[in-house]
Amino acid sequence: MSYQHKFNARYVYMLCLAAAAGGFMFGYSEGVIAATLESIQKVFGLSSMETGWAVSSIIFGGVIGALTAGKMADKTGRKPVMLVSAILFVITSYLSAAAHSFTLFTGARLICGIAVGLAATVTPMYISEISPAKMRGKATGTYDLSIVAGVLAVFTVNYLIARGMPQAWMVETGWRIMMAVQLVPSLAMLVLIILVPESPHWCVRHNRSEQAIKVLSRIYPEFNQEEARLLFQLPSSAGKKSTTARKGVMPENPVLRYILVVGVAIAVLQQFTGINVINYYTPMMLEGTTSNKDIIFFETIFVALLNGVGAFIGMHLFDHYGRLPIMKMGTVGAITGLLIASWGLYTNDVGYIAISGILIFTLFFGMGWGAGAWVMISEIFPDRIRESSMGLAVGLMWVTNFLITLVFPIVNDNAWLQEQFHGAFSMWIFVVFNAFCYWFLSRYVPETRGIALEDIEKVAEAKMLKNTLSVQTEKV
Repeated sequence: MSYQHKFNARYVYMLCLAAAAGGFMFGYSEGVIAATLESIQKVFGLSSMETGWAVSSIIFGGVIGALTAGKMADKTGRKPVMLVSAILFVITSYLSAAAHSFTLFTGARLICGIAVGLAATVTPMYISEISPAKMRGKATGTYDLSIVAGVLAVFTVNYLIARGMPQAWMVETGWRIMMAVQLVPSLAMLVLIILVPESPHWCVRHNRSEQAIKVLSRIYPEFNQEEARLLFQLPSSAGKKSTTARKGVMPENPVLRYILVVGVAIAVLQQFTGINVINYYTPMMLEGTTSNKDIIFFETIFVALLNGVGAFIGMHLFDHYGRLPIMKMGTVGAITGLLIASWGLYTNDVGYIAISGILIFTLFFGMGWGAGAWVMISEIFPDRIRESSMGLAVGLMWVTNFLITLVFPIVNDNAWLQEQFHGAFSMWIFVVFNAFCYWFLSRYVPETRGIALEDIEKVAEAKMLKNTLSVQTEKV
């Protein structure tokens, strides 16, 4: 519509940053396990499988949260779901710190995962809906940047808590303090979410005209009564379309089906890059570099920092050069970093070579799949399948994350693989996955830069038809 060419970018960024508190808690809650894992292993006497469950219980909860978030967001709105997420973060921050049994600890982490799943599904959806098309890449990128900021914050806090402390203190008290500090950002998130308005996009669809007009008037200075009248004619027609589109999990419309498969694949493939193995298990992988825990914790800060730098670069480039070129560049850089890290591990030269490879990987991942995947899945799904598809995409993202995180300690601790490859085998697996990610981007993903949410379906249809013609030509 005509009013959309002029917008209040400052107000949009304020809303994005407030909503992105959910992303910050996502990163903080996930990252806190990295520094506490060794202490938790000793406190509860965990096996390799139990160690995997200690890490991945939050991910299992994330699956539950993501798969339920779509329907909740459709019925109650985006804001109530984000509020529920914030409340759960507050409760589980206390419970995970106070837990005196492995069952209670993993139970708290599982519920925390539900909060993460809710936030991970609804927050990027909310941000994409309040953001004008011309700045949507940068605005939606604030979500991924907030995740990285959460990881960076928790790595820094954990380093400051653990610095100079004996291992016995860490096992008895230190890890509980690290878990308890989560209360601070979770309470801040609760306050911020209370202050943000409901998504005008959702209000339009549910005939809440006063709420929608109030927010749209602040985002778009030229929004007026005539624009409002035209805008509120849309829900009835949109509703008719959505009835046939939402039969079952897979839409009947071939274009919507293509979009759903591509969007879900983007979410799943982000996990196959190997980033969460780096986030969760970096201290374990760096144990060969030094026996000084302070140095290891300090190095993990730079892992998160480079991820953040990459995300910041990516979100500023997406709206200028497109999503796909930057994601492809990031994928090539991530492969390079993994190969360098694997060489350091394979040759037992795990000092600067290994950590340099990990840093290069996280920098380019942040620039490419880190920021890009969240931007893409928040904008690629058309309105008539948005909530259900976003929930499915994030849910399967968490399923993949859960399986990879659960299996990694078993593969990494395999005596024969360690003897033959010294930890490099896992890196090579992720190199292959990243190569597949590059191919998938080139073949199936449509470019969405500068495209209004209402027009994404047309762009995806053009990409689908191009692929269909390509396949037919190859057969001939």
